[in-house]
Amino acid sequence: MSRRKSFNFLICIVMAAVGFYLYLDNRRVNIIDAHHGKYSAAILVDHLPITASSAINWWLENQSAILKKYHIPSEEAGGPTNFTIFAFGDGYQKNDQNDMLCFDDVPPPENCIVKEILLTVGRNREGNTRFAFGNSAYIRYADGRITELKKETFH
Repeated sequence: MSRRKSFNFLICIVMAAVGFYLYLDNRRVNIIDAHHGKYSAAILVDHLPITASSAINWWLENQSAILKKYHIPSEEAGGPTNFTIFAFGDGYQKNDQNDMLCFDDVPPPENCIVKEILLTVGRNREGNTRFAFGNSAYIRYADGRITELKKETFH
């Protein structure tokens, strides 16, 4: 009986872990704000999905809506080609730390965020879309194929 109880407990733990993982990877991403210039844009979110594939899919599915909502011109219309997705963290703060990103279009003194980059999206020389996370990077080719880059090639 003890063995059966241990097995059932283990099954419950595994099911809870899988459920928590699915929750974290599928919960709604809230876009807090966006700031842009001619060449780049900063998108501030509460979090991203935990897997790279889910985060990439989130960007591909939401990019057009983000550009429209925050009045960011498309690349074809002379808009930015590089996007950085930041964690909004504790919100806008005073510039009192070393690694802060401040926005000119937000009135000071609380116009900065801690630089916590979740994802960068841009184009490579061949015109393919490059997605970079902390220690991994992916390329999306014109045919829609997405492949992970080897660590020595994405820096």
